This record gives sequence, C-alpha cells and structure tokens, in this order.
Amino acid sequence: MSNLVDYKIHQTLPGIFTIEVKDDYQRGMLFLRCQEFYESAFPEIKGNSFDIFEYMEMYRKWKSTDTFTYPDDWMGYNFPGEIAEKCIRDVIYGRLEGHIDTHPTKYDYIMNQILIEIKSMLGGVKRYYIIGVDNLESQTMKHEIAHALFYTNEPYRKWTTQMVTGMPQSIQDEMNSILKGMGYCNDVLIDETQAFMSTGIYGNMAKIKGIKSRAKTFAKNFSAFL
Repeated sequence: MSNLVDYKIHQTLPGIFTIEVKDDYQRGMLFLRCQEFYESAFPEIKGNSFDIFEYMEMYRKWKSTDTFTYPDDWMGYNFPGEIAEKCIRDVIYGRLEGHIDTHPTKYDYIMNQILIEIKSMLGGVKRYYIIGVDNLESQTMKHEIAHALFYTNEPYRKWTTQMVTGMPQSIQDEMNSILKGMGYCNDVLIDETQAFMSTGIYGNMAKIKGIKSRAKTFAKNFSAFL
C-alpha cells in the first residue's frame, strides 16, 4: 500500500506473485517501466533506462493520438523478477552512482518497495515472476498466469513451445503479424501466442483459419497445469 498506488501482493503459485491494482491508471504507470524494459517494441527502450516523459511522447506518436493512452491500452502486465530488479536498480541506484541520467519517478520507488516485499516472501525460490492485474478473477489474470507458467515451469514452457512451433506456418505468421501490430517485440511472440491460445483469442486472432480448434488444445493443457 502507498499514498500514490493502492496495491496488494498475492503469492498465487510458487514463484508467481500477483500485484493487484484496481485502478487502470495506477496499474499502468506502476508497471510501465519494467514492462517496457522487458519487452518494448521500441529498440531504444527495451533493456535500457529511459525517461518516462520521453517514452510517453514516443508512445503517443506511435498510437497517433492526442493523449497518452498506455494505461487504457494494456490491462495486464508480466515480467521476470530478475528483470524488474535490474530495471529498478539501474534507474534508482544507477543515477545515484552516476552511471545513468534517468530520473526515477514515485512509481519506480513504489515498485522497488514491492520487490523488497516479494523478496522477503521468496523463501528458497530463486526464479520468480511478477504479474499485474485489476482483480484475481478476471480473464486478464488467467492470461498473465500463462506467462508466469511459461517462465517458472519448464515442462509447461517446453510443451507450449512445441505446440506453438508445431502449428501450420500460416497460422504462426498471421498470429505474429497481429501481435507485432499490437506492440509486442519478436522475443516474446511464442510466449504471447501460447498465452492467448491458452486463455482466449479475440478480434482478428479468432479469424485465422483453423486456429479455434487448436486453441481448445492449448486451453485444455493450461487447465491441466493449473
């Protein structure tokens, strides 16, 4: 809990931590930096420290809108704990040590506090995953858990990777095109494909020939792992 962001931390599954933030704007601004550091479609952002306000302007221009719509465009967030630690450490402590010039925001300090709280709950777990949702019963929650399983559960990752790469190339190509258009980078296309296939395809995804029957197999597999 903080004055700026109302959040609750839940250990959903071993090594999987859910940050529940009901307010869309609070959730978007809290997760933005780590999410974009992890998988931004902008090469100059992914894996780098960046100024939040410069990013907001970059995103607004990419969306061709008059306002910054990121918190409205994305409902759920997900990234490995080690990625979040590096991202926040670079922003907060890197500037103090003179390594970078990026100014941390209040949201960065709140995320840093969340990471401290999570690490106190880890026990012997070394690899952990963080997801951000509006509530624990939403469809978004299921989608983000699929990402978390892909990272923390090796059998799940191997099985879903084989399922994705075993689909007809035409389905893979159409799915990748849709995902790239949504703003996902190449590094996460297999992960995103399995997450949507496992927990719900929609829009143009559902129009891909032959995809619905294959999605049923993914959904059955996802339920079995849960």
